[in-house]
Amino acid sequence: MKNAFLLSIVFIFSQICLGKKTRWCTVSEPEQRKCAELAKALVTVLPPAAVAAFARLSCIRAYSTADCINKIRANRADAITLNAGEVYTAVKQFGLTTVAKEIYSDGGCVLAVAVVKNSSLDVRSLRGHRSCHTGARWTEGWSLPLGFLLSRNYLPWAEEQPLTQAVSAFFSASCVPGATATAPSLCALCQGQKSYIRQRNFHCETSHNEPFYSSQGALRCLKTGKGEVAFVDHIALESIEEWEREDYRLLCTDGSHANLSEYRRCNLGRGPGGGVVIRANYRKIARKFLQAAQMAFGRRGRDRQRFQLFESRSYGSSDLLFRDETEKLAILPDGSDISQVLGLDYVALLKGLGHEGSSLEDSVIRWCCVSDAEQRKCERWALNIKSDPLVCVRASSMSNCIEKIKRDEVDAVSLDATHAFIAGKCGLVPVVAEYYGEKCVPTEAATEGAAHFESDVFPTVFAVAVVRRSSRSVFFGNLAGRRSCHGHMYSPAGWLMPARHTLSSQHNSSTHCDPSKVYSEVFWKGCLPGSQGALCKVCIGGTAKSGTKRCTDNHNERYYGNMGALRCLVGDPSGKSYGDVAFLEQHNLEDNIKSLGYSGWAEGWLAWDFELLCRDGRRASLSQWESCHLGAIPPNLVMTRPILTARVYDFLMKSQETLAAHPDEFNLFESQQYGESDLLFKDATRCFVHTSHLDYRTFLGEEFYRTVETIFNCTKSEILEFCAQDVSWIRRNRPFFFFVKMRLSWREFPWLPDTRKLSSFASASTLDFVPASAPIGSLALEQLQNFVYQTKRLFVITGAGISTESGIPDYRSERVGLYSRTGRRPIEHAEFLRSSKARQRYWARNYVGWPQFSSHLPNSAHLALRSWEALGKMHWLVTQNVDALHSKAGQQKLTELHGCTHRVECLGCRSLSARETLQARFTALNPGWVAEAGGVAPDGDVFLSDEQVQHFRVPSCESCGGILKPEVTFFGDTVNRETVHLVLKKLGESDGVLVAGSSLQVYSGYRFLLAASERQIPVAILNIGPTRADHLSSVRLSGRCGEALPAVLRL
Repeated sequence: MKNAFLLSIVFIFSQICLGKKTRWCTVSEPEQRKCAELAKALVTVLPPAAVAAFARLSCIRAYSTADCINKIRANRADAITLNAGEVYTAVKQFGLTTVAKEIYSDGGCVLAVAVVKNSSLDVRSLRGHRSCHTGARWTEGWSLPLGFLLSRNYLPWAEEQPLTQAVSAFFSASCVPGATATAPSLCALCQGQKSYIRQRNFHCETSHNEPFYSSQGALRCLKTGKGEVAFVDHIALESIEEWEREDYRLLCTDGSHANLSEYRRCNLGRGPGGGVVIRANYRKIARKFLQAAQMAFGRRGRDRQRFQLFESRSYGSSDLLFRDETEKLAILPDGSDISQVLGLDYVALLKGLGHEGSSLEDSVIRWCCVSDAEQRKCERWALNIKSDPLVCVRASSMSNCIEKIKRDEVDAVSLDATHAFIAGKCGLVPVVAEYYGEKCVPTEAATEGAAHFESDVFPTVFAVAVVRRSSRSVFFGNLAGRRSCHGHMYSPAGWLMPARHTLSSQHNSSTHCDPSKVYSEVFWKGCLPGSQGALCKVCIGGTAKSGTKRCTDNHNERYYGNMGALRCLVGDPSGKSYGDVAFLEQHNLEDNIKSLGYSGWAEGWLAWDFELLCRDGRRASLSQWESCHLGAIPPNLVMTRPILTARVYDFLMKSQETLAAHPDEFNLFESQQYGESDLLFKDATRCFVHTSHLDYRTFLGEEFYRTVETIFNCTKSEILEFCAQDVSWIRRNRPFFFFVKMRLSWREFPWLPDTRKLSSFASASTLDFVPASAPIGSLALEQLQNFVYQTKRLFVITGAGISTESGIPDYRSERVGLYSRTGRRPIEHAEFLRSSKARQRYWARNYVGWPQFSSHLPNSAHLALRSWEALGKMHWLVTQNVDALHSKAGQQKLTELHGCTHRVECLGCRSLSARETLQARFTALNPGWVAEAGGVAPDGDVFLSDEQVQHFRVPSCESCGGILKPEVTFFGDTVNRETVHLVLKKLGESDGVLVAGSSLQVYSGYRFLLAASERQIPVAILNIGPTRADHLSSVRLSGRCGEALPAVLRL
């Protein structure tokens, strides 16, 4: 094994140009010593061939990180690890690139926290106090804290004023290593040596020679009493000794205090961790150097006893070369944009803080519009105000607006309550709410004529179901088979609320969680703009002049929104394309009915011609909406990025004040003159009311929030998936590299056995769950061999039959399958979601079965497929199993179609964690709880009685308190659409399909055989017993996978 490791190192370094130095830039004497030790260690552990290829590591001394950046750009050094804020500066202003990111035990990012000694100081009263910061432009010590203070308007920042001057005026004195000379008070507390000689001046520099530099230095600044508050990251809190932890408190965003251990809920924001920057032309060499150094001296390095890459204590300092808490370096692919590396939210924050200097964008507000009509209204708004310039930017939908705000392509938009929930999950914050009351009440501090309003109570709107009075047979409970009209996808009244009620006697409201699926099942057809299929068949699109295709998620679909749903109910001007019931909001309903006539849409309609459907089966007049509705809906919210909150609020207040003085020229809350309703804002709005002191969850209310959260826990949303791709995660989001590690890198976990030492034949005990079968004849094996050899890009689908030889039973095999041996069935998706008892039973049984289930090892069939991949024979492998045996075998080109039991997901925040971690939490929560298992199922489940599980305690998500579920597709659920598309793409790139150990009874796997048949891709099947796709195969073998697959390459 040692030789193999050395050979891999030789291979890596043999690719590097002979004699090429890697020059690492250091910023202190301790860091220089550690770098020199690393250079010696590399020479010591590498064989001569590697040394010759690698040459040597050079350590280049600089006096600050800024000096290092200049040296790298000038080709006088090659690499350095920087804080994320400095990474952004190095990339955007100096043309460098990022080659790797630091990954910590909690994930790829840090939480910014404000630490104080026990005092009365809170986050709202920091003005005039002394502050300690990690470094200028640093994530945790500068960008995130200032972003928070600006978003709450605690920190005044005048136009044209440098941010450093604003901060200097806010705090009485500070230490901000790296701060410019334009604000001397930002360096007043720093303790570094002062000198007129540049190389000897360490005062307020970003180097370890400044005692108050970095998170450890900022804490030192606080401990010594120089500062009253320290802005550091959550990782630094671990360095505070246990005996002194009671002396410190965290400042929370709501003005309260918390213990140091509560940093997950009490922090000022989340941002990316550090990264390694280089010149772009040095990427290939740097990548291979970092890989080799990590293999030798990383957390799991083979030569850690010689040198530890992520340890600095022995050099008398901390965080030298890399952060000491680094678990691994994630090597980044070529072409990684800075927004992909640091995250959209963080990059937008840095732009807002002026990290790229001033620009035209800093002086305008970019408003998001979703249709031609909104664009026209927005442009008139821009012409009628005398405040900051307004720019109107087009988007295709409300969800697209949210995406554009995150991408810093627009700044603000007014969102309905469901989209406000989505925006909040995506990191946006509320600025103002639309107020629908009779009278707007000015704030106490507002001067006469000012437009600042406040309210403790916000009038809500209500979702209602409207029908034509002449449709006497339409009631709640008998809507099956009818035609429906919905405002648009995710609209509270048109999409969210109706699905909560029994729409027809044949429809059970708990059957589906996704409202779109409910409507597809209940209604014959309808118009739900933004959807597809039958729910688009009633839609009519735009006018012939605009040529807009139908069912678009904006006003260009004439059946979009509240006005559109009403039009849908009465039908188009020709009397065609109409619905039987419309789900919309009650506000302005009678005005919209009148507008049907004077807009020329349909003549003669009066409020009397319509009725409401009540949940109890009654019908009522439109005026009775208070007692006949489907639920209350919170007001719309204007939302933006946190850093822009104060600027957007000021713009809206100036705009509101200016327009109120000239009401006849332009009305911001009127839309009918543009041929629509509710353009930009609801027509029922009277004024804007300040809400930036509230988070979106508080404003929406707990009942509404939980309703929407439950829906989206089981409803696919592309915009939420887009937001979850943010690279900044603290056990919360789904980063790509974390997903890959949990799926593929089993070799990184030392407690797992080396599968390469396994026998190629299964033991007798592991064949207990394998159905009886005759030996495979040589002629049949030869057919399979010819098929594999003639296929250049083989696509393999595996099922439970490949894992039975590892001791894991399947479901359907005669005599030995789970269904044959027991009367039990696996848990279904809907049952798991709606029943806490079902979840308790599932997890108790899974807890008992996990030690045995997780210990199963790959068998000879898994290893054979892995060897095919190594030989370049296999293009892609898709497994329907959730046992991770292909990953344990080392398979790289792999899709786990139904997920993996070794991963656990939170249905609330969608974070992923390891199943082993959850096992430890189960044990801690259930001391002394024991139960005997009665057999293990293919998903790790065992059979326990209800009495055995009734006292078992199930933990919730540590991050958000949400429901934990294995990251697998339960029976009754559907496979992720992107996963299916990926597999179909890989299938299309292949020229042969092999099915191994699957009867293909489940459609999720069988669909790929149908696709292969349509594309005339030849198919071979290896399985004990018949399969659903036998008629599609050209080669068919009945036998064990462990017998046939290893034999293919031995023939």
